[in-house]
Amino acid sequence: MFRFLKKQRLAARGMSCGKSRLASRETMFGMLEEGRLLRFGIIFAVAGILALFCLAGDPHDPLKHLLYALLVLALAVVQPVVSNDSSLKKNSSLALFFGVILLQVGIGEFLQGQAIEGRLDDRLVALLLPYAFAPLILSVLMGPQIGLSACLVGALWWSVLHARRDPVLLLLAITGGLVAVLSTLRVRRRSRLLRAGFYSGIAVWILAVLSGLIGPVLWDSLTSTDWWSLGIESALAVGTGILTAVLVSGSLPMIEKLFGITTEISWLEMADLNHPLLRRLSLEAPGTYHHSLAMANLAEACAEKVGANATLCRVSAYFHDIGKLVKPEYFTENMPAGENLHDELTPTMSALVILSHVKEGVDLAIRNKLNRRVIDAIKQHHGTTVVEYFYQRACQQEKDARAGGSLMNVRPEDIPKVSEESYRYPGPKPQTVEAIIMGLADAAESASRSLERPTPQRLDDLVHDILQDRINDGQYDEAPVTLCQLQEIASTLVSCLTSMLHSRISYRRRETDRELVVAENR
Repeated sequence: MFRFLKKQRLAARGMSCGKSRLASRETMFGMLEEGRLLRFGIIFAVAGILALFCLAGDPHDPLKHLLYALLVLALAVVQPVVSNDSSLKKNSSLALFFGVILLQVGIGEFLQGQAIEGRLDDRLVALLLPYAFAPLILSVLMGPQIGLSACLVGALWWSVLHARRDPVLLLLAITGGLVAVLSTLRVRRRSRLLRAGFYSGIAVWILAVLSGLIGPVLWDSLTSTDWWSLGIESALAVGTGILTAVLVSGSLPMIEKLFGITTEISWLEMADLNHPLLRRLSLEAPGTYHHSLAMANLAEACAEKVGANATLCRVSAYFHDIGKLVKPEYFTENMPAGENLHDELTPTMSALVILSHVKEGVDLAIRNKLNRRVIDAIKQHHGTTVVEYFYQRACQQEKDARAGGSLMNVRPEDIPKVSEESYRYPGPKPQTVEAIIMGLADAAESASRSLERPTPQRLDDLVHDILQDRINDGQYDEAPVTLCQLQEIASTLVSCLTSMLHSRISYRRRETDRELVVAENR
């Protein structure tokens, strides 16, 4: 607060713009995400809301029920620590986890209050509760394991706080949530959410019919069964599941924006090739554009092989070289045949142009509001590797200068020494498996184009040489990757490149066609 006020006073005097640096904002956000004080505050807030639910409801012994609810809360907090699950280690993720579950339980408390006041039939409360709400949202946003945890925690809280102690209610909550999670193991279309809600409603309906909450159906005398009430109750059970899925589908974009989470659905939406940057790339740097498309296929295949985020790799591959839009003619894939602008530049200047495409790409990505993880992939896909061609060229020029200088009596200290650091990308080194895949796919796809005869053995040697060089250079020291994963990535790259660059049969024209051509020329 004091720093903010000081900055505003300086801005009023014309000594500051009043804005914060992006790095400082990221540092502050990181401290909030990992701060223990805020984490304890979230837990105490959840405990307070549970206490309000116990007092507002109609249990016979509110303190005992509160103790049960707090025990469930303690188990929910300890579970990710014991299982070493990183999904709930961030404070924002923890707040989202408990917030969605409490919202679901709060809806149940509201319906229960309406039943106590006589405004709603008590039997309908169990059918109107959206059991799939929290499991569905958290399964899509944070993974099926978190969705399953939300299912169990929400079911236990609902059973503890409900005025009528009935094990059927617990089974309904677990069944409805579990079916929703199993139906959303991998969601790539919003229609899958509706299907998950429908399946959840059907599961609740079946269990309610078997337990007698709906009906009962008099099998001995079907004419005596109240089919009208049975139909209404069945429609409520299934309709609640579908309506829950509709609400989840509509609220997901807002939750993603608020908590900085990107779902598989959003990644697929970002993979649209009609994005303005990609359209510019196809027109102004067509070689880079086609390289990005080929690299996207390679990266996606490698990610699927090692269990990484395949859609993130595809989207990041599309945008990884957008920085080349600034000076596309200086990159090999966009150069006209027989022309090379680097022939007129020194190796140092050429390296500066090549290295700058990462910074320019980050600037373009920020201005076009691309996803933060895509920006990270642009930064990290080259890591801190060396622009080898121009570095070797500079070393050769230095060697020639020293050889010529000895003949012209030039002192060795007067000849500038080539610094390897001047030819390294700014980094940082890859921090994720996806960034490693991006870097290897980029280097392998580019280098394979230079092979005259891309046989499987040559491609295998090329890919493994690139991998070994980066391991020796320490490029993967900061990423959570194993040697087995790196070998699987390399093998997948070799297999895909072999299929992409396979040789074709040269077809000879028929003699009749040649005779027609000769006749026409005459």
